[in-house]
Order: sequence, then C-alpha cells, then structure tokens
Amino acid sequence: MGKLIYILTILYIGLIPMEAITIAEDISYGRIVFILLFASSLFDISRCYKIKITEQPHIVILFSFIFYCFISIIWSYDQDETLHRVQLLIQYIIITVLATNVLCDYKRLKWAMIAFCLGCGYIGIASFGEYQVNSAVDMSYRSEFTTGNPNENAFMINYAIIFLLIISNNLLRAKQMLNILCISGIVIFSYFILILGSRNGVIMLATTLLFYSIPKIYRKSSFKSLLAILILILGTLYLFCALPEVVQERYLGIQDQIAENEMAGRGYIWSKIFDMLNQPDFPIIKGTGWGTFIPVFFQYSGLQIGAHNFYLNLLTTTGLIGLSLVLYYLYRLFLYLKLIRIKNKSVYYLLLVIPLISMITTNWESRKWWFIISVFIYTLYRLNKNNLLPYNET
Repeated sequence: MGKLIYILTILYIGLIPMEAITIAEDISYGRIVFILLFASSLFDISRCYKIKITEQPHIVILFSFIFYCFISIIWSYDQDETLHRVQLLIQYIIITVLATNVLCDYKRLKWAMIAFCLGCGYIGIASFGEYQVNSAVDMSYRSEFTTGNPNENAFMINYAIIFLLIISNNLLRAKQMLNILCISGIVIFSYFILILGSRNGVIMLATTLLFYSIPKIYRKSSFKSLLAILILILGTLYLFCALPEVVQERYLGIQDQIAENEMAGRGYIWSKIFDMLNQPDFPIIKGTGWGTFIPVFFQYSGLQIGAHNFYLNLLTTTGLIGLSLVLYYLYRLFLYLKLIRIKNKSVYYLLLVIPLISMITTNWESRKWWFIISVFIYTLYRLNKNNLLPYNET
C-alpha cells in the first residue's frame, strides 16, 4: 500500500500543471488521482500522517486560515460560494499534509520535482503547437490555449526551471551528463515561457536567472559554472530574437506599462479595488467572505472581473485577519529557507520569491499551488536539518 500511495503522490504532483485539462466539467485527472490517493492513505494512516502537525508551524497556520474562512460563511456575501471554496481548501490541506509525509527523503522529493517538470513539459509542448497557428499575426493565440491561463502556466514552468536548478545543484561533478540535461531543459522551458506571451512570466524568468547567476559570478565559480550561465543567458536571448515581432513588442512594452501604472488594465482594476476598500462601510477587518471577490467587486464598481492580485483578493474577502494569517504563513516558509545550510542557497529562495511575484498579478485563491509550495520548502528544510540532503561538491 505504501508504494501505491507514493506512486499516486508523484502522479498527482505531475498532473498539477495540467489542472485546466478536464475529462468532464470540473473533473480533472488530478481530482481523480486525489480521490484514489486519499482513499488509499486511510488504509495506512500511521505512515501517511506520521509527522506531527505541531512540528510544522506552517500547517497550523493553514488550518487556522481554513477555519477562519469557514466561519466567514456567517457573514459571507455569497454563502454557497464560500462553502464551496472552503471545501477546496480542505482538499488542499489534505494533499499538503499527505505529500509532506510521503516525500520523506531526497530521492522521493527529486522524483516529485521531475514529475512536475514532465507535466510542465506537456503544457509547454501543447502551448507551442497552438502558438504556431497564428502567433505571427497577433496575440489572440494567448486566449486560445487549452492548457489554461498563460500567466499561471508561465509561473509553473518557471517553477520547473527552479526544480531543475535544485536537482543540478545537488548533483555530483561525476554526473555531468545529467547537468547538461538540466541546462538543456532550462533553455527549453525558458522558450516555453516566452511563447506564452506572459510579461509577468518573463519578469519571473529574469529573476530566476539573476538569482542563479549573480552569486556564482560574485564567488568567482569554476569556469564550467560560468560557461553554463553564459549558455543560459545567450540561449534565452537567442530564443527571444527568434520570436515573431508582435510577440517581441508585447515584452518590450513592459517598461512603458509599469511607468504608466497600467499593466494590461490591472492598474485601473487595482485603483477601483482601493476605492472599494476605502469605503466607510467596507468590512476591512473581517472581509466579505472567502471566495466572494467577483460579486462584491461587481456591486461596488460594476466590473465583473477578478482582482488580478492575490493580496488584494485576500484583503477583500478575508480582511486584515485573513491577509495577516497568509503573510505569516509565507514568513514561516521564509524562515525554513533561511535555516537551510547548503551551497548555492539563492536558488532555494526562488521557491518562495517566484510565487510572491506571481501573486502580484494573478488570482491564486482557488489554486492549490500556494499550499503545495510548502511541501517542497518544508521537506528541503527538514532533510537539510537531518543531514539527508545531498550536497554538491565544493
């Protein structure tokens, strides 16, 4: 039973990037695997839930947040929607606790990372096929992706790049061929991000490459390491130059969008949200109820649209109480990363930095990923603490 649970966990994580691909309405492959995984775990509770909750402060915070979201049903603007969203949160916390226990050593954690990379490879290849149709004409192809929101996909592919950097960081020098495979994968994934047309994705990609490159250059690393950095940078620039002109123009306009505080219309939406939050009768302390942003914002502004900002969404629906709990949760994850003692530590900080960037321009409230990131961060911290994390040769 233990091996089956492990395989299902790896499969579930590999299917996370393909969450938008459904068999029927609201039924994804990941949901089916989750049901099988949870049912299997009930037959092996002692192994699947062996790590005490008290040893994981971030889990306690998440439980507190879920409980607060549950009681927000009392004053929710849409009680049915809040109840539905709380049910999703319960699923997310179950898989988070379960995966943390199952991925108990570096080998298992590494295979989980590889599975996630394979899932991202699928959506990257599928997106590339759709991109080929009319990308040279206009940017309409972005709305045609059957693999999900381009901005969210760009985030997940960027996370796959971080996983490849971590795997490469923990390889011995004797395994140079695997290092070459990791670098090749990073270049390919970088191209997938570029064709998605996600400006936030490009910002995350640039941040990732800088976090990886600058410490190595500062420490005057080996010639092979510096050569790898040069290949990554030049390879990414070459792929950018190979993009159609209409796609290049989208990226080259990032600076102007930021200067004008526009960000593809998000600046206007955010200004309206702040106007709403400043209303005397707005419940800024307790929020309007988890998952109710769209109907509440529509009532105040006449716009039926998401916040395009996870933090503003939280502040609206869960108030200062809910936002404080989530920020404290993210702070605990930062402390785990801070306590890791390993070479090229800056790569590990990306596990938190990239989600923080993504949350600025995307809606994460109904996504499991802001729960799942804690599985990788906490497990790396725990393995490092117990000297179970392999180290790259110095």
